[in-house]
Amino acid sequence: MKNAQNRQSPKAPRLAGILMLALFALPMIGAALIPFTGQRDASVAENRALQRLPAFSPEGALSGTFQDELEQGLIDQLPLGEEIKSWALDRDHDLLNVQQALLYAAAPGLKTAYSPIAAGYYHYAGDERRIVEKPRDYSENQAHLDALAENFRNLDGVRLCLYFIENSRTVDFDHPDTEHTIYRQVRDALQPDAADFFPVPDYAAYQANFYQTDHHWNDRGAYAGYQAIYRLLHGTEEGMIPAGDVVETDAVFQGSYARQTHVLCADECFAFRQYDLPAFTTVINGRRRTYGNQSAYVKGKYASGAMANHYATCFGGDFAQIEYDFGAQGKGKLLVVASSYSNPINALIAAGYDTTYVIDLRYYEAWAGQPFDAAAFCRDNGIDTVLLLGDVNLFYVDGPEEGAE
Repeated sequence: MKNAQNRQSPKAPRLAGILMLALFALPMIGAALIPFTGQRDASVAENRALQRLPAFSPEGALSGTFQDELEQGLIDQLPLGEEIKSWALDRDHDLLNVQQALLYAAAPGLKTAYSPIAAGYYHYAGDERRIVEKPRDYSENQAHLDALAENFRNLDGVRLCLYFIENSRTVDFDHPDTEHTIYRQVRDALQPDAADFFPVPDYAAYQANFYQTDHHWNDRGAYAGYQAIYRLLHGTEEGMIPAGDVVETDAVFQGSYARQTHVLCADECFAFRQYDLPAFTTVINGRRRTYGNQSAYVKGKYASGAMANHYATCFGGDFAQIEYDFGAQGKGKLLVVASSYSNPINALIAAGYDTTYVIDLRYYEAWAGQPFDAAAFCRDNGIDTVLLLGDVNLFYVDGPEEGAE
C-alpha cells in the first residue's frame, strides 16, 4: 500500500505544473491571435481609449516608450479582453452590494442614501435610473490648480473669466455644500476679472439639469449654462441666442457612467437643441471641417446600439483646438479653455465674437508638441477675453480623466 501511495503522489505536482504552463501560455496565445482578430480603439466596458500595438523604432526602444506601449497594448488588445472586463465589472458590483450590506448591519449609523454600484459610482436615494459620483478630497491635486493659475493669471491686457460647473463630483447630496467650497477655491486661485458658477443646491436640481448616467449637462442644463456664461462675458442679455427647439430621438442614452460600470440603467432618450446661428466655419486641429453631427441626428441618422456615445457623436468629440470664425464684426477674439462640457454650446458662445479658439488642455500638448502657454497664445492670436469653463476635473485633474468623452 505504501508503494502505491508513493507512485500516485507525483500527480498533484504534475497537475500544478500543467496549470502554471497554461497560465503562461494563454497570454502568449492571445497575443499571437491579435493580428487575426484585429485591434480595437476603445473599450466599451472601461469607456477609455485602448493602446494599440506600437511600431518598433530604435528611439522608442532606447527611451523605453516602445516597451511601455507594447506591454499596455498586449493587455488592451487581448482577444476576449472586453468580455473579461465586463464580467469583472459585474462581479465588482455584486461585491460592493455585499460589503455595503455587511457594513450597515454592523454600523447602522453610517448608512447614507448613496448605494454603490461600482468603485466610485452610485445610485442615490433609490433612484436606480441614474448614476452619480461622490465628492472626494482634491487637495492632493492642488499642484495642478496652482500650475493652471500660474499659466492664466496676469495676462497682459486680457480679461480673464471663470465659469465653474458644480455636479455630483463636488456636491454631497446628503450634505449639500452651501458655501460652494470648491468653486471658491478655484476662484481664489485664479483671481479672475469675472466669475460665476452653475449651482447644484440639491439632488432635484441635479436630476433636472444632467443626464441620467453621464456627468454632462442635458439640453436644459447646457442652455442654462450658456445663458449664465453669456451674461458673464458680455454683462447683458442683449445679443443672446434664443433657446432653440428641442430635437428628441428614440435612442436611449447610456452615458459614460453606465458604460464605465456596465450598468445600463438609463431610460431617457437622447435630446438636444437646435439654434438659429449666423454662418460660421470651424477648423479642427488645423483642418477645416464640420464639428459635430447634429444635422444627421435631425434626420434620424444615428447609432442604435445600447453603448452608443450620442453626446460625443452629436455635439462633437474632444479635440486639442477648435477655431470658430463668424467673420469680422468688430466683436473681438475669445479663447475658451474647457473640458467636454463646452461641446454643445461652443458655437453659441463663439457667436458673440469674430473668432473663438476652444482649447482642451488634456490633448493640446500631444497635438502641438509643446505645453500650452496662455500668454503667448493670447499675444500671437490677438485674444481679448479668456474663459475657463468646466467642472472640478478641469482644474484639479492633470490629463484625460477616466471615462472622458
